[in-house]
Amino acid sequence: MTNNLDKLPKVIYLMGPPGGGKGTQAQLLADKIGYSRFSTGDAFRRTARQETDLGRRVKEMIDNGFLCPPDMAAEIVIMAIKKQIEAGEGLIFDGTPRTVEESKIVDAFFAEQGYGKPLIIYLAVDKEEMIKRNSIRKFCLGIAGDFPVMTDQDRERCEKAGGKIGTRLDDDPTKFATRWDEFMTRTYPVVEGYREQGIVHEVDGMPSVEEVHDSVMEVINGYQQKEE
Repeated sequence: MTNNLDKLPKVIYLMGPPGGGKGTQAQLLADKIGYSRFSTGDAFRRTARQETDLGRRVKEMIDNGFLCPPDMAAEIVIMAIKKQIEAGEGLIFDGTPRTVEESKIVDAFFAEQGYGKPLIIYLAVDKEEMIKRNSIRKFCLGIAGDFPVMTDQDRERCEKAGGKIGTRLDDDPTKFATRWDEFMTRTYPVVEGYREQGIVHEVDGMPSVEEVHDSVMEVINGYQQKEE
């Protein structure tokens, strides 16, 4: 485990285009440094399963590849992490924030809680390769949230969580292209804003999962050495 965790920001954002491995890398990092991982996508999908007005609105947006309005997204995020905030836990997010407006709301909330500025790790990936990869990727479609799995094509159940293995509707190539365009139009400006603050660390997200994780850990370890 990485030493001197007290030198790390209490909030880390794993950011990047859709399908680029943010969830996988966020979980690996959380396991490594002991932070709690929060998946915005999982929170939205859980909300979308609810038979409420909010649930139906979120479901419609997910099914069509669109982002939720900033105030709605921020509300879902903040509600989902209340226990972790009360416990003062370190948090790793994948998929948050998704718009400039949402970033202002969420960052202001963390500042009020004494969490300070976030650390941003940006996974840079290629669009065409992501479309190919995401058309065949498999997920454990569990109650607690969907997460990617490495599995044989004929396996029906996830060995880790017991959930059904399948694909996600928003990985359909047409919907994925919409999600990508939404990211570049609405989320990439968030990254650029953080870059201007000098808190973005870019990592090549195209190599293997293990290689990308090693690069992420180089950022974490280098950050701590710089702060010493």
